[in-house]
Amino acid sequence: MRVGRQRVVAALAAGALLLGTAPPQASAAAPDNGLVAEYLFNQSDGASVPNRADGSSFGPATVQNLQAGDWTGTSLRLRGGAKTSTGDWVELPDDLLVGATSATVTAEVKASAAMLNTFHFLWNIGNDSAATEYLFASLNCGSGRSPLVGLKTGGVERLFAQGSCGVTADTWTNVTSVVDGEAGTASLYLDGVRVATGAVASTPADVADQSLNTIGRAPWPDPLFAGSIASFRVYDRALTASEIEAVSATDAALNTAEIATKAQAVLTGLNLVDITTSTHLDLPTAGGKVTWSSSDPTVVAVDGTVNAPVAGQPGVEVELTATASVRGQSASQSIVVTVEPSTETAQQRVERLAQQYVVEPVVASGYELPTAPQGTTVAVLAVTGAVLSDGALTTDGDTAVPATVRVRVTDPATTANTEREFQVDVHPSGARTLLAYDRVPTTVAEANNADVALSMHLALDDGESWAPLNENYGIFFPKTASTPPASGTTEAILRSLRNPHLFRLADGTFGVVATRTARGGAADGTQASQVLFATSSDLLSYREVAMVNVGVSGGVNDPAAVWDSAAGHYVVSWTSDGGAPMYVTFGDLADQSTRGVPQRGSLPSFTVDGSGIANFGSGNRVVVSDEAAAALEVRFGRVTNTTVDAFDEVSIAKGSALTSAELPERADLTYSDGSTDTRAVEWDAADIAAVDTSTPGSYEVTGTVKQPTYPTPFADERADPSVFSFDWNGQQKFLMIATEDLNMNPIDPANGPHMPFRWADTIEDLSDDAIAAGRNTEVDLLKAGDTDAYGAAMTGCFWAPEFHVIDDTLSILFMPCYNGSNGRPDMWTGRASIIQLKKDAAGNDLDPSVATNWTKAERVVKADGSILNPIQNISLDMTYFEDSGQAYYSWQMLGSIFIAKMDPANPTRLTSEPVRIVVPEYAWDNTIAEGPNVHVRDGKLYLIYSGSTVGDSYTTGLAMADAGEGVDLTSPSAWTKLNYPIQKSGIFNGTWQLGTGHGMWSEDEDGNLLYVFHARTNHNGLSGRDTFVRRVHFAADGLPIFDLEANEEVSPGNRAVKVTVVVEAGTALDVEASVTTRCVAGRVTPVVRVTNSESVPVAVALAAPFGSKTLTVAAGRSSSAAFTVRSGDLAAGTLSVSAATEDGLSTAESSVAYEAASCS
Repeated sequence: MRVGRQRVVAALAAGALLLGTAPPQASAAAPDNGLVAEYLFNQSDGASVPNRADGSSFGPATVQNLQAGDWTGTSLRLRGGAKTSTGDWVELPDDLLVGATSATVTAEVKASAAMLNTFHFLWNIGNDSAATEYLFASLNCGSGRSPLVGLKTGGVERLFAQGSCGVTADTWTNVTSVVDGEAGTASLYLDGVRVATGAVASTPADVADQSLNTIGRAPWPDPLFAGSIASFRVYDRALTASEIEAVSATDAALNTAEIATKAQAVLTGLNLVDITTSTHLDLPTAGGKVTWSSSDPTVVAVDGTVNAPVAGQPGVEVELTATASVRGQSASQSIVVTVEPSTETAQQRVERLAQQYVVEPVVASGYELPTAPQGTTVAVLAVTGAVLSDGALTTDGDTAVPATVRVRVTDPATTANTEREFQVDVHPSGARTLLAYDRVPTTVAEANNADVALSMHLALDDGESWAPLNENYGIFFPKTASTPPASGTTEAILRSLRNPHLFRLADGTFGVVATRTARGGAADGTQASQVLFATSSDLLSYREVAMVNVGVSGGVNDPAAVWDSAAGHYVVSWTSDGGAPMYVTFGDLADQSTRGVPQRGSLPSFTVDGSGIANFGSGNRVVVSDEAAAALEVRFGRVTNTTVDAFDEVSIAKGSALTSAELPERADLTYSDGSTDTRAVEWDAADIAAVDTSTPGSYEVTGTVKQPTYPTPFADERADPSVFSFDWNGQQKFLMIATEDLNMNPIDPANGPHMPFRWADTIEDLSDDAIAAGRNTEVDLLKAGDTDAYGAAMTGCFWAPEFHVIDDTLSILFMPCYNGSNGRPDMWTGRASIIQLKKDAAGNDLDPSVATNWTKAERVVKADGSILNPIQNISLDMTYFEDSGQAYYSWQMLGSIFIAKMDPANPTRLTSEPVRIVVPEYAWDNTIAEGPNVHVRDGKLYLIYSGSTVGDSYTTGLAMADAGEGVDLTSPSAWTKLNYPIQKSGIFNGTWQLGTGHGMWSEDEDGNLLYVFHARTNHNGLSGRDTFVRRVHFAADGLPIFDLEANEEVSPGNRAVKVTVVVEAGTALDVEASVTTRCVAGRVTPVVRVTNSESVPVAVALAAPFGSKTLTVAAGRSSSAAFTVRSGDLAAGTLSVSAATEDGLSTAESSVAYEAASCS
């Protein structure tokens, strides 16, 4: 068959095939140095498995609950089941690694599909208790986990997991766990390749009690391991990488037939057939599992490049051989490729080659035009709107200008040519440039694990180097491969990306293409033929459009895209798995029907050097406007305080008292992004006392902008914290409650499940420091064994308690749990519940620190009385809020955030059906969205929630909705969720805080908005989550900032403030007085008449030898006061008159002489 385009080497029909299985490559044998136990499970019967390690003092392993059929002859089948069932497991000798400071444990296993989605221990070095110590490995890929090695000592557990699952069910896998005491690391290897590593301070020697070492059985109530095991080895040293590779190769030989079958299945899946072609081939590689060889690489190269004979020459046959390799076992298949002479005309050829010459639609002055595509020459015919200087487009203006570039592309081999004309916006020299890139994953301790690193990051050119935005954290993350089902998001549908490429769309907005991967970076199957495509109007939010099929199957690596304004289409380019450069055109990237024919050839390189960016992977740059760059800096840059407004003068009347109440209460602050905020001011008491209010003049009072510094951590081993400002019968009190999380075991902690409560007059006095200083104590409102309203004993959890005032009643929403089938607390029995504070007969709140003053716990149920979660039973993390007179509950179940209406008068019943409004759909909020909490501000509802599983990778997401009448908050469409976390692990005030999440909005004594949350630490040698407190700032774009550091919140130079206090002498008042006398019963009676000509009333004080009086004279009126003199004679004298306005700022002082009088 003759074809005129690139051929894809795959078909449904069978062709002439040469099949064969290649022998495994020779490799080194598994080492025996340091080998203390080796068990090969290749016997056909018997429960005792001998230890084959030469010279070892340890005896055989024993299969417990062995049944007929468990032995296969090459392995032991492990049937699984509940821990207390009759499922089989292997008991190993005691004390295998007692005293060992390093160790390596290897296992050749095959896990069932169920095991990849549930908690289990593949093996355990330790004892039958999970409380304090063990060394183990697990292949669980469910519940946000992935294959890991874990070491728990002294009650502190450290887990080291790879970024994605990487294990296929029912497939032999070599699992090797290494603890290197000298290096202080723990590592996990799968099939001889290291997939996880991290620092660890403890060693296997710290697992002191090794009285029950096992295969397939956990010290937790996890199910028994289900699958098969072929070998198990224990070394008392850390094997090297090459030795671990040798172990993997040795163990692969135990099941060569099965592994070789897997290799053959890879080839079978390619559907290879013989081919006739005259152009390049797209050779599939099955994600790197297949390599190609050629009998004549000069005609058909191993990357699919075809050198066709010229017209008139005969065709050439070449044999291509595909070889698939799986763990040293391989299978090969050959096909015949008949290469016929090319039928492409000279004009078709130059038109094809010219497609590789594209001028970007938006550039900066100084942009160098692309070089000619290979095999062509390019001549610039005309440039308008800009200047062409030494091959570069330039402009002298300070604004972007439209330009056109017309070129002629010539094929020297045929002299055929074609012309192209591009429309280009040329920005001025020094225009802002944006770098889009991914990173090389490192560790979760650096907030750069694969879930974060494998996303699109952004950095702005600051003129000298790249300045990463968002603290070098991801900004665009791909969504799940499919919409999460009602039962919740699973690991299998989570996705990451590599090699993001940012480009301009035809309308000037932005597009992104990237290679989508499984979570953590492994292939998800799309890389063979597709690219991820998303759009953004502002680079602040992103819309994932589609997976775009580019028409090949041989791999799509390092994709790039550019708008070709000359042709009116997009050009997508990439490199195949075989290393061949490729491209294809699209009229519309969202419309597969507009795709052209994939071609071989290179476009101008779009990649750039990301020097200066830690762990830079790959990326490209685009020119952006100043406005777009500024918006990015507001959203993802650091915001800092720039100014504090000067205070207006404070005037007081002479003689009046001055306290801090007369001075400004808060300082007005301005920030680098244009946002504003206020902070309370603490005025200097000595300066206030120094103001002499009896002496008119100006005085300066200094003060300090208040920035309370809270202890870090605020409270140890207190997760899911709630701090609440409460009006307790007229007194402002601060309440705190949290989940007990001793050593990160919130279900059944070693110190007993309980609900710890604190209250105080200040937030500071809620801290551990206050308790240590004796200023406060902690009490338990609930503890294991307390019964709920239905008489059932609550035995654990007491999770995520939150304070709310519901129907004028202080309430706590929380989740208790009950004993499961193993007689211990089981989180899956948990139900969202409520307790409420009782009141006395007068309606006053009782003391909330007294446990008996609270009602019995009642469960929140649907309107019909049924449970909230009929699928999994568990419901948790319930919160409460109101909007426009309607009350709502929001909570977590099925791994997502749900909402429903409720009536505060009946707080145990919903009044509408639960609706899912936030679902985890990114690698950063993988599989869990929980802990919702709502704040209302300026007509917006801000719902924060926590994503990812608890631990060092925990993050905080944000969903927003409009507040107000007519908004249906129970509709998912009412809520908009950010693509990236609003708060994440990072350095705060100079110290790393990891796993920041499960926060709530709160308020301090001065009315400042607070963020109260937990982070995972090892503080005081404990590994649980601790409470932290920060203040919140809202940026100019309306989004909250939860990590504004102390020097950013208030610049050190702006903390000291001052105000001028002016003591006023007073303004003269138009007040007159006169004295007349008359005789009454032979005595002189002076009468004083006061006239107030002012427009405000005045207070008048009269004083004379004959007496004193005060009176108030209305505006524009007169008043008189009569005095009684005891004698008939009155000597001449003077009357003193003092008048003042009510505010004391205007006064008058006068004296009025009066004559002597006699009535005798």
